[in-house]
Amino acid sequence: MIRLALALVLLLFGALTVFAQKVGGPTEWSRAERPGPNLLENAGFEAKAAGAAAARWALGVAPGLWVVDAAARSGEASLKLSGVDGQSRVPTAEQTVNLTPGFYTLEGWAKMAGLGATRERTGVRLCLDGRPRLHWWKCTDLARGTGDWRLLRLPLIAVGNPGPYRVTVGAYGLPDGEVWFDDVSLVQVRRPVLDAYLLYPNFRGMLFDDRPQTVRLSMVVADDAEARQTGAHVRVSLLDEGGAARVTRQYEGQPGRLVAELDAAGLPHGSYRLRAELIGQGGEALERATEYRVMKAAAKTRARFAAWYDERNVTYLGGKPAFVIGLYNTSGYTLSRQDYARGRDGWGNARIAEAPVNMLINYWLGAAPIPALQAYMDDLHDRGIYYLQTVNFYHADDPQYRTIQYPAAKDGDDALNRWVAKTLSAHRGLVGFYTADERPAEVIPQVFRQHRALSEAAPGTLNYAVLGNGWEEQAPLWRDALDVMGLDPYPITKPRGQNNLAEVGEFTRIGQEAVQRSRPLWIVIQYFPLTSAGGWPTQDELRVMSWMAIIEGAQGLFYWSFGTKGLAWVKDPREREQRWHDLLRVTKEIKVLEPVLLAEDAAVLAGGAGGTIRALGKRGPDGVRYLFAYNTKNGPASATWTLAEPARAVEDLDGAAPPALSDGTRLAVEFGPYAVKRLRLR
Repeated sequence: MIRLALALVLLLFGALTVFAQKVGGPTEWSRAERPGPNLLENAGFEAKAAGAAAARWALGVAPGLWVVDAAARSGEASLKLSGVDGQSRVPTAEQTVNLTPGFYTLEGWAKMAGLGATRERTGVRLCLDGRPRLHWWKCTDLARGTGDWRLLRLPLIAVGNPGPYRVTVGAYGLPDGEVWFDDVSLVQVRRPVLDAYLLYPNFRGMLFDDRPQTVRLSMVVADDAEARQTGAHVRVSLLDEGGAARVTRQYEGQPGRLVAELDAAGLPHGSYRLRAELIGQGGEALERATEYRVMKAAAKTRARFAAWYDERNVTYLGGKPAFVIGLYNTSGYTLSRQDYARGRDGWGNARIAEAPVNMLINYWLGAAPIPALQAYMDDLHDRGIYYLQTVNFYHADDPQYRTIQYPAAKDGDDALNRWVAKTLSAHRGLVGFYTADERPAEVIPQVFRQHRALSEAAPGTLNYAVLGNGWEEQAPLWRDALDVMGLDPYPITKPRGQNNLAEVGEFTRIGQEAVQRSRPLWIVIQYFPLTSAGGWPTQDELRVMSWMAIIEGAQGLFYWSFGTKGLAWVKDPREREQRWHDLLRVTKEIKVLEPVLLAEDAAVLAGGAGGTIRALGKRGPDGVRYLFAYNTKNGPASATWTLAEPARAVEDLDGAAPPALSDGTRLAVEFGPYAVKRLRLR
């Protein structure tokens, strides 16, 4: 018996060793950008208009400050701007272009002489501006000083609304000095000819033998000449590591979206490459999409995993399914569990554990000594809370990198990430890593490399990255650089009644579309005063925002923040207790319904909801149906639905009068502005 147990342990260890060396998912970061033509006319300012101005460019206020000059970066001309410091309004040169939804890159070159020398926080920049039609604009970083030609660039700008936009070149503030602009461009970045995304197996490409065995690959064939060839088709194959095709299917190669399905039930455990190719009529490969590695493994491989998620995007913590309720915090470090439990002024882990929190990020401990982190995780885990270590600055070019005292940091960021992952994942309380926070798409290759290193060194963990602060529309580009995506809509910025709370639902849908509903989403809920005008969210607003995310499909929620800028900054003890009580009540309401939220979605309504009201149907483990719905508008709304199955009674879980039910199938519900309804049907 002892020998058998030892053999099983060695077998399991061997399986984990394989995954530590080779991890599933995309084999490399290779999203090929295909820039289209420059959408701007006279982008090099070679053509002049009357009065020595550049043709096709509107010069707006103070047009006399602009002149076509011979100091060119290329060609024979540039556009010079000077004398701005004597003006009362900011001058810009602009050109209007009509754009379709997609990603665009804006760039141009600037040469400066004493620009902003005596005026801080002034300079020049390039912008893509949707105003006044849309309250939307994106700009390059500010440039100032003295120097030869310098590239100003903003890549992968996500444009969601079709229509006219202005490309502006000009000043920010009223800088002194001079500047020359040349070679400005706006190009659409088209998707690859054949774009592929692994839908399942969704957790790191790991195909466990006790889960569904159909590999699913989403593909888009672009509307390009290659795809229009007569007889072109898409070939999708699972190949062993020796290159032999084990399963192959073919699909028509017409432009558009398709989902390939390959039956892997007959394949033995091991590593396979999932390859999609666009094949020409002569059998030649016209295009090959990014390959994915699929790792077929025994279910027992998960025995030592701190976390993973299944085909329905349900997260498992310590082997048990869970709806993630997370909290951000900030604190110093210590070697004492008691100090962590007590915290500052009694607001430590013991207070946090009053809420049904099962996951925590403390972004002040990213460089804390390992023994201090181990003591912290000891205390958290004993309270049922798993820990995500902050590693979003574990990049050699990050200014905070030099603060890291771990010896592995001297060997480079890849060595550091692998060492930290291996070291911390040995603790039962480490669930994964917090890898990015509101970052633009140009850092994705760097974050992807980190994601691979962490995944290989700690296969049974999760990497979580959060998008927002204007970068949320880039979410589709991030899909392969993380395990779990988060988005952080913070809609409360104005006085009560003036905020678009439904932005939480909009952000959640952005995430769902990005991962094609094939990965979990953990949405970050505003639990702090972003502005003095907006103030703290009320208990009702916390509830509304939380359930909007849940109704749109979020499988977890994080609340920002228990620490700095959040609860820790509330000085009045009574107010602090009240704010904490608000979160306790909202999270406990969610926790009570955890078995329902983990159940499969159910068709409670015949034909769905749609329109102004968004709805989610569930059937609990006991067979009882639930309907969760919210009003997307800041005004009253009503809905009359037909139930898919008759009901005897309807109960409002928030204690309000139940909605009218007629003939057992017709349900009439009244909603206040941004109101959420949680109904139980019997």
